[in-house]
Formats: sequence, C-alpha cells, structure tokens
Amino acid sequence: MKIRNLMVATTLFVAAGAMAQNQDCAFFFPNQEGEQITRNCYTADGKLTNILVYRVDQAYDYPSGMEVVANYTFTDAFGKTLNSGQMVARCNDGNFSMSMGDVATFPTALNMMNADVYMMGDLMNYPNAFSDPMNPGDDDEFDDGTLRLYQKGNKNNRAEISIFDREFVATETVNTPAGAFYCTKVKYEMNIWTPQETIKGYGYEWYAPNIGIVRSEQYNNKKELQSYSVLERIKK
Repeated sequence: MKIRNLMVATTLFVAAGAMAQNQDCAFFFPNQEGEQITRNCYTADGKLTNILVYRVDQAYDYPSGMEVVANYTFTDAFGKTLNSGQMVARCNDGNFSMSMGDVATFPTALNMMNADVYMMGDLMNYPNAFSDPMNPGDDDEFDDGTLRLYQKGNKNNRAEISIFDREFVATETVNTPAGAFYCTKVKYEMNIWTPQETIKGYGYEWYAPNIGIVRSEQYNNKKELQSYSVLERIKK
C-alpha cells in the first residue's frame, strides 16, 4: 500500500550533498538533476533486507543557498516497493539541515513499511567538519531529533525513534562498492519505542560532500551490531 508522509514545518527534509555555489555550505547529496544513488540495508550478518534509491528531480539556487528535491524509493530485497515519495535538502545561510529520513532504514521502521504509515520527524543539522574542524567533546555542534511513525486506525503499529547525544568522532576514508569516500564520522545514542518494547542502543553515520550518508551502523547496548547500510552505486 502507498505510504504517505506528513510534512514538518514546510516539508520533510532528507539528506543530500554537493557544494553550494553561492554559499560556503557543504550540501550532502548529488545536486545535478537526474543523478541517482543507491544504498543497501543489511542485517548484522550481511543479509540484504532493503534497498533505498534517491534520484534528484530538481535543484534550485537561491541567494541564501541551495535546495534539492529528490524522489526516493524503499524496496525489499526482491525489489517490491514498500515506500516512495519526495525528499528535500537545503543549505541556508551556510548551514545544512536534513530530516531524519535516514532513520527509516532502521529495522523497526522498515518492518512497518508494509502498511499505510505516516512519518513525522524533526530536522537535524550536519556540520561540515572539513572546513570547520570540530571538537569531539563539544556536543553543542549537533542537534537531537525524533522520528514518529504510525498507522492511522491501528494504534499498535507505531514507533518513536529518538536520536540524541550526537558527537563528532573523526574524518576518515570509507570504502564502499561505489568507491572510496572521505567522510565525517558521527556517533549518536538512540531510543526506539513501540507499544511492544523499548530498544536502547547507539549508532554511527559516515557522510560525505556530494553523496550524503555513505555508511551507517546500529548497535544494541551490548555493543552488538544489529544492522547497517552502505552506498552501493552512483548513477550520473
């Protein structure tokens, strides 16, 4: 069934990258119309569970920065579409913000995508560590956020995913099937609530200019890997 998205503020933003031409702002998603990136989602033991494809539909330059509108599609491992819609990312006055759409790659969220589910999330910033070196101990650099998912008419099919205590870890090279990318690595704490259970853990994200999220990993409180996603291909 079709999944609908509730817009927060003016829209639900999703990660994107490229360097804005008229502002000193790293934009973490391809910024040329027609560009496409694919990320694969896996279980801890490497079993493919889902595929996420972003395709740039429109790109706009403004005096204060840049905005990109992209289409996204979530499928299962066999190519069946679970979720599709539009995403937006923007740089405004030198600051890049994106939605928590990437959190939808967590297993709890993916397991809900067979129904008519609404998603409503906060915006979070992604600072540019390459031009503005960050202090690993300064947690004021990063925003917290919460993504809420629910199915209208079924109060048991809902979840709340909170990301907090985000902090800069390092800048490092990450190898993927799509190539090697020099990334900013960020650690975060997470809390996943559903009517059935509450899951606590932590995770990492690696993000790069012109690409966005290159790799992500989620762990439980026992430091055991639960799932991960990785950039699979880039199509220009």
